[in-house]
Amino acid sequence: MTTLSVIIPTTVKDSKLLERAIDSVLTNRGLDIEVVIVNDNNDAFLLPENFLQKYSSNNISIYQNKGVKGAGGARNFGVKQASGELITFLDDDDFLLPGRLECMVNRFNQADDNIVLVSTGRVYEYNNFERIEVVRKQIFGRLKLQDIFIHNQIDIGFMIKKSTFTALNGFDTTFKNLEDWDFIIRCLSLGDAYKIKSHSYIVKNDDNPNRVSNNDYLGLKQLASKHKNNFGDKWFYKIKTQELRSSGALSLIKSFSLSYKLKSLYPMKNYIATLVRK
Repeated sequence: MTTLSVIIPTTVKDSKLLERAIDSVLTNRGLDIEVVIVNDNNDAFLLPENFLQKYSSNNISIYQNKGVKGAGGARNFGVKQASGELITFLDDDDFLLPGRLECMVNRFNQADDNIVLVSTGRVYEYNNFERIEVVRKQIFGRLKLQDIFIHNQIDIGFMIKKSTFTALNGFDTTFKNLEDWDFIIRCLSLGDAYKIKSHSYIVKNDDNPNRVSNNDYLGLKQLASKHKNNFGDKWFYKIKTQELRSSGALSLIKSFSLSYKLKSLYPMKNYIATLVRK
C-alpha cells in the first residue's frame, strides 16, 4: 500500500481549526496515512489537555521546527520528518473533504503517463461559512507548465513524491509568499500535473487585512526576477502587471507602458479591472 504523509505547519493560533484540519485528513479511509504537524512557533504548543489523547490511536507526530521560520521553511522541515512515499500539504486553517486523498493517491498510482504532481479544485469559505465561493476559471485535467506560469492553477494541497520534492530542494525560503507557485513552476519543468475535477480543498479566506495573500505583490516581484531568463520578456511584463495591480501601483501610465512593451492589452485590462473594483 502506498504510504502518504500529510504535512500541517501551524503556529496554533486556533487549536479548534487545527483539530478540524486533522479530522478532515482522518476522514480519508483506506490509506496508510501519517500526519506530520510542525510547530513553527519559537514557543512550545499551547494545546488543550485532551488534544494528544484524542489522537493517540492515530499516526500523528508533532515536531518543533528548527529551520527557517515561515510556511515554506516549516513545510520543508516537515518533509524531512515524513516517512511517506507521497507527501501533501494542508494549512492549519483549511480542511479537506472526504475522499480527496484517496482520489489523489489513485491518480498517482496510474503509472501510464508522466504525471509528477496531482491536485484538485478548491473552494473559498469566508467568516465561518457566512459565504462560500468556488474559485473561478479553474482548469482541470492534465496541466502543463504553460497552464500555470501566468496564473497558478494549483493550491498548496498538491500531492507529490517525496523524492521529487527533495530533488527540487523544496520550497524557496527566500520568498515572502507565493513560494508554492515558484515550486510548482520548477516541478512542472520535470513533467505534467493532473488536476482532478473535484472541489475538495476548502480554503479559509476570511476578510482579514493581515492575511499573507494581501502581500502577493512581494512574491510576484520575486517570481518575476527569478524566472525572467526562463520565460522571457512577455511573461515578465505580465507578472509585473500583476505585481503592480496587487500593490495598488498600477496606474494608467504604467499600464499603457506595459501594454506597449507587451504588444498586448493585458495590462490595460488589469488597470480597468482595478477601476471597476473601486
